[in-house]
Amino acid sequence: MILRVLVAEDSSVILKSVRELLRAAEIGTVLEASDGVEALALAIESKPDLLILDYAMPEMNGIDVARLMHDRRPDVPMILMTVTAAEYLIAAAFGAGIRGFVLKRDAGDDLVRAIHVVMRGGVYVSPGAALVLCERYLPAAGVA
Repeated sequence: MILRVLVAEDSSVILKSVRELLRAAEIGTVLEASDGVEALALAIESKPDLLILDYAMPEMNGIDVARLMHDRRPDVPMILMTVTAAEYLIAAAFGAGIRGFVLKRDAGDDLVRAIHVVMRGGVYVSPGAALVLCERYLPAAGVA
């Protein structure tokens, strides 16, 4: 799978790790942005095949970038990476057009899997984030 992937991440350490992970998995070329405004401008200009967005970035968070990008190019799959698996954040991400939700602590295992799933039109949620959703809804369904 050879893709043009835009990775928006303000941590140079995480950005380097993601770049190396994608290179090792032979995913494709990586474009880089270090804040939300730069990410949106680069995404519009360079027309990547996939966006991987950090949630907590300077200037504009990843969900806001996704919402604006989805308005312009709803066909571009997007994955959000974050440290937080809060229910409101998961809902906001998918409401903004995100197709993959990956926890940074699981990114080494989950990111490549998430890319393959969202590029086939599916939806991916890291197991840790899925657990948050299950804990919220299973008791209401009488499953404990």
